[in-house]
Amino acid sequence: MREMSNQKGYEERYCLFLDILGFQSLIDKSVHPKADEAKGMTFTRLKGALNAISDGVDYREVNVISGKIEESSRRATQFSDSVVVSYLKDEMGGNGMNSIIHDVHRLQLDLVTRGVFLRGAITSGLLHHDENLVFGPALNEAVALEKLANYPRVILDGQLLDEVGLKRFSNQEIGKEWSRTTDSMAIEDFDGLFYVDYFNVHPDDFNKNWYELRDYLENLRTMIKELANKKDPSIKVKHSWLRYKFNVMIKILRKNGCKKICNHQVPDEEVLYFSAIKPF
Repeated sequence: MREMSNQKGYEERYCLFLDILGFQSLIDKSVHPKADEAKGMTFTRLKGALNAISDGVDYREVNVISGKIEESSRRATQFSDSVVVSYLKDEMGGNGMNSIIHDVHRLQLDLVTRGVFLRGAITSGLLHHDENLVFGPALNEAVALEKLANYPRVILDGQLLDEVGLKRFSNQEIGKEWSRTTDSMAIEDFDGLFYVDYFNVHPDDFNKNWYELRDYLENLRTMIKELANKKDPSIKVKHSWLRYKFNVMIKILRKNGCKKICNHQVPDEEVLYFSAIKPF
Protein backbone atom coordinates (compact mmCIF):
# COMPACT_ATOMS: atom_id res chain seq x y z
CA MET A 1 0.00 0.00 0.00
CA ARG A 2 1.38 3.39 -0.98
CA GLU A 3 1.78 5.70 1.99
CA MET A 4 1.24 9.45 1.65
CA SER A 5 3.66 11.29 3.94
CA ASN A 6 5.58 14.52 4.28
CA GLN A 7 8.64 15.83 6.08
CA LYS A 8 6.63 16.37 9.26
CA GLY A 9 5.85 12.66 9.61
CA TYR A 10 2.11 13.12 9.03
CA GLU A 11 -0.07 11.64 6.30
CA GLU A 12 -2.92 13.18 4.32
CA ARG A 13 -5.96 11.36 5.70
CA TYR A 14 -9.72 11.60 5.98
CA CYS A 15 -10.54 11.82 9.67
CA LEU A 16 -13.76 11.02 11.54
CA PHE A 17 -14.27 12.03 15.16
CA LEU A 18 -17.38 10.65 16.91
CA ASP A 19 -18.75 10.75 20.40
CA ILE A 20 -21.88 9.60 22.22
CA LEU A 21 -24.23 12.49 22.87
CA GLY A 22 -25.09 13.01 26.53
CA PHE A 23 -22.74 10.26 27.68
CA GLN A 24 -22.60 11.51 31.29
CA SER A 25 -26.38 11.52 31.48
CA LEU A 26 -26.51 7.97 30.08
CA ILE A 27 -24.08 6.83 32.76
CA ASP A 28 -26.21 8.46 35.46
CA LYS A 29 -29.28 6.68 34.10
CA SER A 30 -27.44 3.36 34.02
CA VAL A 31 -26.58 3.75 37.72
CA HIS A 32 -30.18 4.61 38.63
CA PRO A 33 -32.32 2.98 35.92
CA LYS A 34 -36.08 3.38 35.67
CA ALA A 35 -38.26 0.84 37.42
CA ASP A 36 -39.17 -0.47 33.98
CA GLU A 37 -35.64 -1.37 32.91
CA ALA A 38 -36.78 -2.55 29.49
CA LYS A 39 -37.43 1.08 28.52
CA GLY A 40 -34.66 2.82 30.47
CA MET A 41 -30.91 3.08 30.02
CA THR A 42 -29.40 0.28 32.08
CA PHE A 43 -25.79 -0.75 32.60
CA THR A 44 -26.36 -3.66 30.22
CA ARG A 45 -27.78 -1.43 27.47
CA LEU A 46 -24.98 1.13 27.84
CA LYS A 47 -22.28 -1.56 27.80
CA GLY A 48 -23.98 -3.08 24.75
CA ALA A 49 -23.87 0.28 22.96
CA LEU A 50 -20.15 0.69 23.71
CA ASN A 51 -19.52 -2.88 22.55
CA ALA A 52 -21.44 -2.12 19.36
CA ILE A 53 -19.18 0.87 18.70
CA SER A 54 -16.10 -1.21 19.41
CA ASP A 55 -17.28 -4.00 17.11
CA GLY A 56 -18.27 -1.46 14.47
CA VAL A 57 -14.86 0.20 14.27
CA ASP A 58 -12.48 -2.60 15.27
CA TYR A 59 -12.18 -4.44 12.00
CA ARG A 60 -9.58 -4.73 9.28
CA GLU A 61 -10.85 -3.70 5.88
CA VAL A 62 -9.20 -5.07 2.74
CA ASN A 63 -9.19 -3.91 -0.86
CA VAL A 64 -8.85 -6.02 -3.99
CA ILE A 65 -6.45 -4.25 -6.35
CA SER A 66 -5.49 -5.87 -9.67
CA GLY A 67 -6.57 -9.23 -8.31
CA LYS A 68 -4.49 -8.86 -5.14
CA ILE A 69 -5.89 -8.47 -1.65
CA GLU A 70 -4.29 -5.59 0.23
CA GLU A 71 -5.06 -4.33 3.69
CA SER A 72 -6.90 -1.03 3.73
CA SER A 73 -5.27 2.08 5.20
CA ARG A 74 -8.14 2.22 7.69
CA ARG A 75 -7.18 2.98 11.28
CA ALA A 76 -9.54 3.16 14.27
CA THR A 77 -9.08 4.25 17.88
CA GLN A 78 -11.75 4.15 20.59
CA PHE A 79 -11.48 5.75 24.02
CA SER A 80 -14.47 5.74 26.37
CA ASP A 81 -17.35 7.34 24.44
CA SER A 82 -15.22 8.72 21.60
CA VAL A 83 -13.97 7.19 18.34
CA VAL A 84 -11.48 8.29 15.69
CA VAL A 85 -11.43 6.56 12.30
CA SER A 86 -9.18 7.57 9.41
CA TYR A 87 -8.21 6.52 5.88
CA LEU A 88 -5.45 7.67 3.55
CA LYS A 89 -6.83 10.26 1.15
CA ASP A 90 -5.38 8.56 -1.94
CA GLU A 91 -6.74 5.11 -1.11
CA MET A 92 -8.40 3.70 -4.24
CA GLY A 93 -9.24 7.12 -5.68
CA GLY A 94 -10.80 8.57 -2.54
CA ASN A 95 -12.60 5.43 -1.44
CA GLY A 96 -11.70 6.36 2.14
CA MET A 97 -14.39 9.04 2.18
CA ASN A 98 -17.00 6.55 0.97
CA SER A 99 -15.89 4.11 3.67
CA ILE A 100 -16.09 6.69 6.45
CA ILE A 101 -19.63 7.66 5.45
CA HIS A 102 -20.62 3.98 5.45
CA ASP A 103 -18.96 3.49 8.86
CA VAL A 104 -20.94 6.39 10.33
CA HIS A 105 -24.22 5.35 8.74
CA ARG A 106 -23.96 1.77 9.98
CA LEU A 107 -23.09 2.85 13.53
CA GLN A 108 -25.93 5.37 13.67
CA LEU A 109 -28.53 2.78 12.68
CA ASP A 110 -27.17 0.28 15.19
CA LEU A 111 -27.01 2.72 18.09
CA VAL A 112 -30.49 4.18 17.60
CA THR A 113 -31.82 0.69 18.31
CA ARG A 114 -29.86 0.90 21.60
CA GLY A 115 -31.18 4.32 22.59
CA VAL A 116 -28.03 6.28 21.75
CA PHE A 117 -27.42 9.31 19.50
CA LEU A 118 -24.04 10.17 18.00
CA ARG A 119 -22.47 13.49 17.12
CA GLY A 120 -19.27 14.08 15.20
CA ALA A 121 -17.43 15.52 12.23
CA ILE A 122 -15.47 14.38 9.18
CA THR A 123 -12.44 16.36 8.00
CA SER A 124 -9.36 15.88 5.85
CA GLY A 125 -5.76 16.92 6.40
CA LEU A 126 -2.55 15.99 8.13
CA LEU A 127 -2.83 13.19 10.67
CA HIS A 128 -0.67 10.60 12.37
CA HIS A 129 -2.69 7.48 13.17
CA ASP A 130 -1.20 4.14 14.14
CA GLU A 131 -2.17 1.34 16.51
CA ASN A 132 -1.14 3.36 19.56
CA LEU A 133 -1.46 7.06 18.76
CA VAL A 134 -3.65 9.46 16.83
CA PHE A 135 -2.95 13.20 16.57
CA GLY A 136 -2.64 16.02 14.07
CA PRO A 137 -4.38 19.06 12.59
CA ALA A 138 -7.12 16.97 10.94
CA LEU A 139 -8.17 15.58 14.34
CA ASN A 140 -8.01 19.02 15.97
CA GLU A 141 -10.33 20.35 13.28
CA ALA A 142 -12.72 17.38 13.62
CA VAL A 143 -12.94 17.82 17.41
CA ALA A 144 -13.63 21.56 17.00
CA LEU A 145 -16.26 20.92 14.31
CA GLU A 146 -17.95 18.25 16.43
CA LYS A 147 -18.58 20.83 19.12
CA LEU A 148 -20.20 23.09 16.51
CA ALA A 149 -22.43 20.34 15.12
CA ASN A 150 -25.01 21.37 17.78
CA TYR A 151 -27.45 18.60 16.92
CA PRO A 152 -27.20 14.79 16.98
CA ARG A 153 -25.51 14.64 13.60
CA VAL A 154 -22.15 13.85 12.02
CA ILE A 155 -21.21 16.76 9.77
CA LEU A 156 -18.88 17.36 6.83
CA ASP A 157 -18.29 20.10 4.30
CA GLY A 158 -19.75 19.62 0.84
CA GLN A 159 -16.31 20.21 -0.64
CA LEU A 160 -15.20 16.84 0.74
CA LEU A 161 -17.99 15.20 -1.29
CA ASP A 162 -16.95 17.12 -4.39
CA GLU A 163 -13.34 16.10 -3.83
CA VAL A 164 -14.14 12.41 -4.32
CA GLY A 165 -16.87 12.87 -6.93
CA LEU A 166 -19.86 12.19 -4.70
CA LYS A 167 -23.10 13.86 -5.72
CA ARG A 168 -24.60 16.48 -3.41
CA PHE A 169 -27.91 15.01 -2.26
CA SER A 170 -30.85 17.16 -1.16
CA ASN A 171 -34.15 16.69 0.65
CA GLN A 172 -35.93 17.31 -2.66
CA GLU A 173 -34.38 14.14 -4.05
CA ILE A 174 -35.29 12.22 -0.88
CA GLY A 175 -38.92 13.08 -1.65
CA LYS A 176 -38.70 11.09 -4.88
CA GLU A 177 -37.88 7.45 -5.55
CA TRP A 178 -34.21 6.82 -4.92
CA SER A 179 -31.75 3.97 -4.58
CA ARG A 180 -29.35 3.49 -1.70
CA THR A 181 -25.95 4.87 -2.70
CA THR A 182 -23.16 6.54 -0.76
CA ASP A 183 -24.36 9.86 -2.20
CA SER A 184 -27.77 9.40 -0.61
CA MET A 185 -26.30 8.89 2.86
CA ALA A 186 -25.12 12.50 3.15
CA ILE A 187 -27.79 15.21 3.04
CA GLU A 188 -27.42 18.99 3.01
CA ASP A 189 -28.74 20.65 6.17
CA PHE A 190 -30.26 24.12 6.60
CA ASP A 191 -26.85 25.64 7.49
CA GLY A 192 -25.13 24.42 4.32
CA LEU A 193 -23.25 21.63 6.06
CA PHE A 194 -23.86 18.01 5.11
CA TYR A 195 -24.68 15.31 7.66
CA VAL A 196 -24.84 11.52 7.50
CA ASP A 197 -28.59 10.93 7.35
CA TYR A 198 -30.21 8.37 9.67
CA PHE A 199 -33.80 9.55 9.21
CA ASN A 200 -34.46 8.68 5.57
CA VAL A 201 -33.60 5.02 5.84
CA HIS A 202 -33.84 2.67 2.89
CA PRO A 203 -35.08 -0.96 2.86
CA ASP A 204 -31.61 -2.00 1.70
CA ASP A 205 -30.20 -0.71 5.01
CA PHE A 206 -32.06 -3.56 6.70
CA ASN A 207 -31.68 -6.16 3.96
CA LYS A 208 -35.35 -5.59 3.15
CA ASN A 209 -36.37 -6.82 6.58
CA TRP A 210 -39.51 -4.72 6.95
CA TYR A 211 -39.97 -5.54 10.63
CA GLU A 212 -36.47 -4.27 11.47
CA LEU A 213 -37.01 -1.10 9.43
CA ARG A 214 -40.32 -0.40 11.18
CA ASP A 215 -38.81 -1.19 14.58
CA TYR A 216 -35.99 1.25 13.86
CA LEU A 217 -38.40 4.08 13.03
CA GLU A 218 -40.45 3.37 16.15
CA ASN A 219 -37.30 3.41 18.31
CA LEU A 220 -36.18 6.67 16.72
CA ARG A 221 -39.56 8.29 17.40
CA THR A 222 -39.51 7.10 21.02
CA MET A 223 -36.02 8.53 21.57
CA ILE A 224 -37.09 11.90 20.18
CA LYS A 225 -40.29 11.95 22.23
CA GLU A 226 -38.33 11.30 25.44
CA LEU A 227 -36.50 14.61 24.95
CA ALA A 228 -39.71 16.64 24.67
CA ASN A 229 -40.04 17.49 28.37
CA LYS A 230 -36.39 18.31 29.08
CA LYS A 231 -35.88 21.81 30.49
CA ASP A 232 -32.26 22.24 29.39
CA PRO A 233 -32.29 24.81 26.50
CA SER A 234 -29.55 22.92 24.62
CA ILE A 235 -31.63 19.72 24.74
CA LYS A 236 -34.72 21.63 23.58
CA VAL A 237 -32.78 22.79 20.51
CA LYS A 238 -31.69 19.23 19.76
CA HIS A 239 -35.24 17.97 20.23
CA SER A 240 -36.60 20.59 17.82
CA TRP A 241 -34.09 19.56 15.14
CA LEU A 242 -34.77 15.84 15.63
CA ARG A 243 -38.52 16.32 15.56
CA TYR A 244 -38.37 18.39 12.37
CA LYS A 245 -36.19 15.83 10.55
CA PHE A 246 -38.41 12.97 11.68
CA ASN A 247 -41.60 14.75 10.60
CA VAL A 248 -40.24 15.52 7.13
CA MET A 249 -39.36 11.85 6.65
CA ILE A 250 -42.67 10.49 7.97
CA LYS A 251 -44.74 12.92 5.90
CA ILE A 252 -42.98 11.68 2.76
CA LEU A 253 -43.76 8.11 3.80
CA ARG A 254 -47.40 8.87 4.55
CA LYS A 255 -47.88 10.82 1.32
CA ASN A 256 -48.29 7.56 -0.60
CA GLY A 257 -50.28 5.85 2.13
CA CYS A 258 -47.17 4.09 3.48
CA LYS A 259 -47.32 1.75 0.51
CA LYS A 260 -43.89 2.58 -0.85
CA ILE A 261 -40.50 3.43 0.67
CA CYS A 262 -37.95 4.77 -1.79
CA ASN A 263 -38.19 2.46 -4.80
CA HIS A 264 -39.62 -0.52 -2.89
CA GLN A 265 -43.23 -1.59 -2.37
CA VAL A 266 -44.16 -2.12 1.27
CA PRO A 267 -45.71 -5.59 1.73
CA ASP A 268 -49.49 -5.36 2.16
CA GLU A 269 -49.33 -6.92 5.62
CA GLU A 270 -46.88 -4.21 6.78
CA VAL A 271 -48.70 -1.11 5.49
CA LEU A 272 -50.96 -0.84 8.53
CA TYR A 273 -48.00 -1.01 10.91
CA PHE A 274 -46.10 1.72 9.06
CA SER A 275 -49.25 3.85 9.01
CA ALA A 276 -49.25 3.73 12.81
CA ILE A 277 -45.94 5.67 12.94
CA LYS A 278 -47.19 9.25 13.05
CA PRO A 279 -45.42 12.63 12.90
CA PHE A 280 -45.22 14.80 16.00
